[in-house]
Amino acid sequence: MSKLFNIFKRYKFELLVIYIFMLCMELSLLSQPFLLGKSIDGLLHGDYIWIGLLGCSYFISILFNYRRMLYDTKVYTKIYNDIVFDCIKKSTVDASAKLARAHMAGDIVGVLEGYVHYYISTIVTIIGSIGIIYLGNLYVGFAVTAAAVCILLGVAMFYKKIKQSINLINDNREHESKSIQRGYDTAISFYNKKRKLDIHASTIQGKNWFIVNSIKYVFLIIAIILLVTTTNDITAGEVVTMYSYVDRFLISLLSIPIAVEMYSRITNILHRM
Repeated sequence: MSKLFNIFKRYKFELLVIYIFMLCMELSLLSQPFLLGKSIDGLLHGDYIWIGLLGCSYFISILFNYRRMLYDTKVYTKIYNDIVFDCIKKSTVDASAKLARAHMAGDIVGVLEGYVHYYISTIVTIIGSIGIIYLGNLYVGFAVTAAAVCILLGVAMFYKKIKQSINLINDNREHESKSIQRGYDTAISFYNKKRKLDIHASTIQGKNWFIVNSIKYVFLIIAIILLVTTTNDITAGEVVTMYSYVDRFLISLLSIPIAVEMYSRITNILHRM
């Protein structure tokens, strides 16, 4: 992973600007369930202040996302080109493997552009949501914490299989160009193998997601029951607020299997680069 950290270090100022835009947007999004609940209770009593604040929060999140979108493509395309140029210049493998690794460079940029953005959102949501949940109802807080533990255990069951699957897929990718050059029969054999590897990987991911989502929905139902039965004089707005934060927290826990797959994929590619 030191190669990935070197990329972060090399482009730290450009990436920092992007991630600050992302953080500001996510903090604005985090406030919205709270403001929504207050708006509902306020409107029931003829108070329009909270609905105005909610509208401001929507606008702020859109504005920061717009600014980020204008800037980040320029940065990520530069990073991609620099990685590919370095790979072509320094790599000593044959042309087929070199071409495959140039394409794999897009996966590295995908981590910076997609996964890091996703995890900024996830970290803000998890930390912010769990704090608000515990403040709102201790029993619900314990329930969603138990969900996080169960999801971690579920993902651990599939980690080794996911890692092996990614390694086999990338091994095969390095022979694509060579297989095509050798003729029709070799190319057919390559793509049939690729199909089998993709199906195998998809099956593992499907089983992983089934277990994780099952855990999520079980604990969502438990949290709803605990919220309604253990909170005195709860208002409609408070129900909406707490449900929103519980749902966001549990959805954010789905980032755990994504993180495992991303880590396995990117470490495998960086080892090859």
